[in-house]
Amino acid sequence: MKSRRELMFGAAGVGVGALMVATAAHARTLSASASPSTIGVGEGYVTVSVSGGVGPYSYQWTRISGSTDIEVSDPNSPVVEFGWVGPSSGPPRLSAWVCQVTDSANDTVSTNSVHVAYGGA
Repeated sequence: MKSRRELMFGAAGVGVGALMVATAAHARTLSASASPSTIGVGEGYVTVSVSGGVGPYSYQWTRISGSTDIEVSDPNSPVVEFGWVGPSSGPPRLSAWVCQVTDSANDTVSTNSVHVAYGGA
């Protein structure tokens, strides 16, 4: 005997197998993290790692606090560098950033914050 779900979706012309695959793909929780979480300007790259959700993913880096003289190399990339655009002298500067990741099912998640420092001269 067929279950209620099989009868309902079978009558609508939707295969139960297709429904189960779509449900399983969307049920994977989207998560993302950025590493390293602390870095100095010009000291290397920060990489976003994503799991779950439905690829492909899009990325959007945003400054959440701190110096506006620290900028991200490409705000739409999962791998970025941070640069300094301010005067070459002065006190140390700090800023904090997060990357919002959106999957193709339009689910979003933000990474942990990344703290970026510029030492000044």
